Amino acid sequence: MPIEISGNKACMAFLYQKERERAIKAVQAGDLTDLIKMQGPLIRHIDQEQETAQMTTASIESVLQRARTALPANVALTGNGEGYQRLPGVSGAAASRGTLRLSDAMPRLRQASTRAFSPGVEKAGEADTLGMAILRGSRVAQAGARIIPIELAPAPNYQDQWTRAGGFSVLSGANFAQGDETTPLVAQPLPSVNEDINLDNMEQYGVRFELGRRTQKDTAPGELDARIVAGIAHGIANLADRVALAKIEEKLLAAGGGTMQTYSLAAAATAGLRFDELRAIIGRSGISTLAEVEGDKLRVDGIPAELCGEHDATFVGAFDRLAVAVMDDIRVLVERTRLDGGLAVTCWVDMLALAPDPDRFFWVGP
Repeated sequence: MPIEISGNKACMAFLYQKERERAIKAVQAGDLTDLIKMQGPLIRHIDQEQETAQMTTASIESVLQRARTALPANVALTGNGEGYQRLPGVSGAAASRGTLRLSDAMPRLRQASTRAFSPGVEKAGEADTLGMAILRGSRVAQAGARIIPIELAPAPNYQDQWTRAGGFSVLSGANFAQGDETTPLVAQPLPSVNEDINLDNMEQYGVRFELGRRTQKDTAPGELDARIVAGIAHGIANLADRVALAKIEEKLLAAGGGTMQTYSLAAAATAGLRFDELRAIIGRSGISTLAEVEGDKLRVDGIPAELCGEHDATFVGAFDRLAVAVMDDIRVLVERTRLDGGLAVTCWVDMLALAPDPDRFFWVGP
């Protein structure tokens, strides 16, 4: 079925084209006042274009380095930097902050003769992004669910127009009926359902690592950074599965008054689904009667299936009618926790599952 993501970011380049035209006229007329007013937005736009042309790497190496040498938050330099002053009522933690983006390239470990390689993981000349790593690691995404990045609002600008993804819409076929002059058609609602992306409803999830001095010294340059970022990416993929499957269970229980609708071919046909739309996610409790292995393929009643340890139940449904919104500012805080240089890395991500069409999902009983 066709899927629509409403409210994608609009490119307002024509505004800057007008600004350039005004700047040329201002120079020709010798009016420097207007030119000075316009140079800020123009320079920011040019800087954004240059940043877009060069993909940044998802790295916290600089954040780790700053945390190692950071002053405690309650200590400030005095005078010409020759002395220190303690600030009362302020935390004494020494820390540094950074941000990862879904569009950032995953860090690559440096080549070494002792490193193991897996065939087909990377193709020459291709850069794997953090978002793509999440897509490949998430079971619900592999089953068809959408991952929607939610961009932060840019810095205020008097002529900028900015939009973000505002919701997830699922379109279905219109229900045609026979009619004529004597049998008028009965009006019906639009064949689409939508769930808004409300930023206030996004849940915050975090993880914290402790890095001793020995761990930091025993890893090659860049390797600790790559390990942490890879762990964050795969952890967000698992989190997306947990949040999405919990949303399916919540919606099914609400629709069935505390009882989830059970899967059957007849129920799927009644919901208007094709067989090749269906996918299954087998939870921790597993199932015994419908699960089967055909060659190297796991199936549930003939439906392609995958294992998932993020939920107990097993679900069958059209997973392309499911989405997970992820805030595109994965925040990282690195604190120096011990005198010997031990560090603590804390990562925060905001996420919201969207299931506007729960009637296309089913619970598989034991």
